[in-house]
Amino acid sequence: MQFLSQRFSRFSSAFARSLQLVVLTVALALSFGGCDSTGTNDTRDRSDPEVTVPAPVDGFASQAAAIVVDGNDRDWSNLSTRYNDTDDGDGRIGIQKLWMAHTDQHLFLRLTFDRRIDLLENNNLTLYLDTDNNPNTGASSLGLGAELEWTFGQRTGRLRGQEISHDDIGVSSLPTVRANAFEIALDRSADSVFSGDSLRVGLSTNGDRLPDEDGGLGYVFSDTDAVADAPSLDASPASGVRVLSYNVLGGSIFEPDVQPNFRRILDAIGPDILGLQEVPQSASQTEQVAKNELGIPAAWDWDKTDTNTDLVLGSRYPIQDRHIIPGTENTSSAAFLLDTQDALGDKLIVVLMHPPCCNGEGGPNELSRDEKRQLVVDGVAAFLGDVKQGNGPFGVQSGTPMTVIGDMNFVGDPQQPRTLRTGEIVNTGRFGPSASPDWDGSPLLDTNPQQVAAPFHTTWTYSESSFSPGRLDYIYMTDSVLKASHEFVLNTQRLSDATLTENGLQRNDTVVASDHLPLVVDLTLR
Repeated sequence: MQFLSQRFSRFSSAFARSLQLVVLTVALALSFGGCDSTGTNDTRDRSDPEVTVPAPVDGFASQAAAIVVDGNDRDWSNLSTRYNDTDDGDGRIGIQKLWMAHTDQHLFLRLTFDRRIDLLENNNLTLYLDTDNNPNTGASSLGLGAELEWTFGQRTGRLRGQEISHDDIGVSSLPTVRANAFEIALDRSADSVFSGDSLRVGLSTNGDRLPDEDGGLGYVFSDTDAVADAPSLDASPASGVRVLSYNVLGGSIFEPDVQPNFRRILDAIGPDILGLQEVPQSASQTEQVAKNELGIPAAWDWDKTDTNTDLVLGSRYPIQDRHIIPGTENTSSAAFLLDTQDALGDKLIVVLMHPPCCNGEGGPNELSRDEKRQLVVDGVAAFLGDVKQGNGPFGVQSGTPMTVIGDMNFVGDPQQPRTLRTGEIVNTGRFGPSASPDWDGSPLLDTNPQQVAAPFHTTWTYSESSFSPGRLDYIYMTDSVLKASHEFVLNTQRLSDATLTENGLQRNDTVVASDHLPLVVDLTLR
């Protein structure tokens, strides 16, 4: 059932909500001018940086901030902790800290735990939102009358008794791998959820709750013009090269009904190098479709690995050589040497990857998905180390730029992205010792682009899946010799009408084309 098509009556009149906001806002404003006493409700960690946000007044707080959901805490470093929980979780998952912030478009949460967890699997972490501040309406939990209940590890929820999906409330979170801290966003435009100007929030796991007291934590949505900076959809640069990594969903570029969407996307981006994943067809078949239906110039070079059936590279520049990088029995990666001398000032090595997806323990004689992914990334890390040490297949000079791109499917063990970035090989018996991948002995740069016109770094989204949007696609580079002059993720649903028209796009182009979003980085020499 499509929940968003339903309409719910609001529990209070517009006048009552406005009056409530005035009272709470006045109280908050008075606290700015008062003494610096934190009061009994101020539970922020004194080891955190000093902050200017006051302690909650009458159980309510408000913190407008331009948050970007990118999987790290930079945006939160100067914000007040809403609650610091000293409970240890009774030996199970313990919730430690909660931060809250908002813009006119989103409610943001940051949570820390006493251990690493997979936010979207194998836990009973539940968010409760009492959106009308009335304990007598909604589900009775933690002393709240919760209109919204969302259990992250089960990827299910209820709103006023009705089952909902992540798409109904616009849930996004990062990181996608296991971690002890997560950023979470909910879409405030889902007005059947956020029908008022204030709410109360609570969280629970099997072994812990936040707050420890009944009644939840109050929060007020103040008016704000806080908007996070976001990259623009710029034309391909006059210098350097534009790299596009794109999982095209089982070769959907070959589907006539979808080809117009891809053509508009590619016309708007204008890539110089196109790394495709999930292409079962041959390189020559891909070249014909790209030239005839997708508008890619006929002069481009195309190549595909022999042992992997879904990686295809297209390039405006000559592909001089190719090397197969072993991983698992059924999943290899490929390195391509491109003659980008005229555009970049040097040759370029592009490593194209697509490790196995999803989580799974495997059978008695079968590796788990995490173990298979680790073999694939270990193989690439070993290749980069060989190239840096002069033992690689291409015989390139020291300092030759390198980039690693693809749908990495990093959804489990955080060791896998760590291995690609740092060269820390796990299966050393097969792939040799660890070796830092960049020419100066440093890690690769994880470019981590942000969506155009949106505060998200997610690269995969599919409304019909139980999994909320996540980050699966990556572009790494040797930033000792390369810099990213511009980078972005394209999600046409987030663009304004003017931006869509200006770039010849339609709102559902990226949704129709694939469940993955195009990932773009412009590379120039340092």
